[in-house]
Amino acid sequence: MIRMTGIKVPSGHDMREIFHRYDYILLFIALFLAYTTVSNINFPSGDVAPASFMPESLILHQNLYFDYVPPILSNPDYTYAFTMVQGHRVSLFPVVTGVLVTPIYAASHQMSLALSTPLETTDVYVLAKVSAAAIAATAGVLVFAVGKRLFNRKVALATALIFAFATSTWSISSQALWQQGTVELLLVLLIWLVMRNEETGWWGYSVLLGIVSGLFVFNRPPDAILLIPVIVWMVWQHRQQLPGYAAGAVLGGFPFFWYNYSVFGNLFGGYSANLQFFILNTDFISHYLGLLIAPNIGLLVFCPVLVLSLFGYLRVYRDRTRPLRLFLLLFGPAVLLQILLYSFFGLWSSSAAYCFGPRFLTGCVPVLCLYTGFFLDCFFPGDTGAGSDPAGSWKRQAVTLIVGGLVAVSVVIQFIGVFFYPWYMVKTMNDERAWDISDSIIVQSLAWGPFSIEGIEWLAPPPLHPLVLFRFSPLNYGYG
Repeated sequence: MIRMTGIKVPSGHDMREIFHRYDYILLFIALFLAYTTVSNINFPSGDVAPASFMPESLILHQNLYFDYVPPILSNPDYTYAFTMVQGHRVSLFPVVTGVLVTPIYAASHQMSLALSTPLETTDVYVLAKVSAAAIAATAGVLVFAVGKRLFNRKVALATALIFAFATSTWSISSQALWQQGTVELLLVLLIWLVMRNEETGWWGYSVLLGIVSGLFVFNRPPDAILLIPVIVWMVWQHRQQLPGYAAGAVLGGFPFFWYNYSVFGNLFGGYSANLQFFILNTDFISHYLGLLIAPNIGLLVFCPVLVLSLFGYLRVYRDRTRPLRLFLLLFGPAVLLQILLYSFFGLWSSSAAYCFGPRFLTGCVPVLCLYTGFFLDCFFPGDTGAGSDPAGSWKRQAVTLIVGGLVAVSVVIQFIGVFFYPWYMVKTMNDERAWDISDSIIVQSLAWGPFSIEGIEWLAPPPLHPLVLFRFSPLNYGYG
């Protein structure tokens, strides 16, 4: 500890000790503050409207109906997300995300009562954004926690930061209550629970795995493909824990199954209507490629750093004798199957409708980032002494330059999506525009956004007022 004029100033060693001791808390705070820094607050799509208002239904009316007619239902752009069933207005979309974020809304309501400050409709917009930020920040912390079990601390932190700021986690998951944000959180939580189960063998982890698996299935049924590796691993390596896992799955999934069956009369509720859009034809080839590389949808276009995940996967394959790496290896085929499933979806291009890029594939990003971490761990494993070998040093410098470039480009693209895309007027998407490089939403957002934003705000949960970081008059260059 260094003393200056009677004041104790933490030394570099002390600071490192603080970061090491409170790394999860500090990382969550940093990510949450970053995710709640915005240039515009609105509902990007009717898809997120039910999840955003559902906690209000639970808190104020103790049900999952929208019979109290929230003001948002007067907007024709959002009404498609609701339907009348058995005399009640209900959500067409799964209700898991709305239920999971209800405690955040409840805390805000209690604060509102304590301060005698009633919440307004616009406060729900902020609560939805804050909840999405909390989900994304928690997922980032879990990526870091998983990474520390696979790599050294620096690579684990780099992997978590890539996940947080160089992928659609920032521009999609943290911006609104999309189902994909919850998919990311539940997926990395499943991976963490499997690792903890391997480390301790405690039966409780198998039950928790089952509970999270049940939530995973009913949160977004198409992404249930990503649950296959967990099920295979439990059957293959932990058959004695299957009863606990099954019990947990029933505990986590049955309430949502009952809701779907009692309201809609089927397993997946209103989402079952999407089955009609899955078409088996040869168009799936172009759709498959489009989901990866189309200029306005492609995952590798909006998150180019994830190219490294392929090389990381090969690294995992070479060292597949370790149990945890063998488990992570199973996700490779699952991700390919997930992309294949969406390639048969007739509305595949809607992946980038009213959001910035590859929404459908955002759910698998945690796994791809972990594969990217394996690549980083291969070339940056810490003090390897590579500097003593001129050839090794040159190779490392070249890789550092390439990786740094991919990360920088990815972060810039995501920054554009977070701060500039909300102001871009054209948010629809179709098959032709998905491949139209001359009408890039990345470029167009960069052209419109800087001249449209009115300021940048850091959001606090209502009824607290947002802290305005800076506000200015937009420059009008003829964009309207």
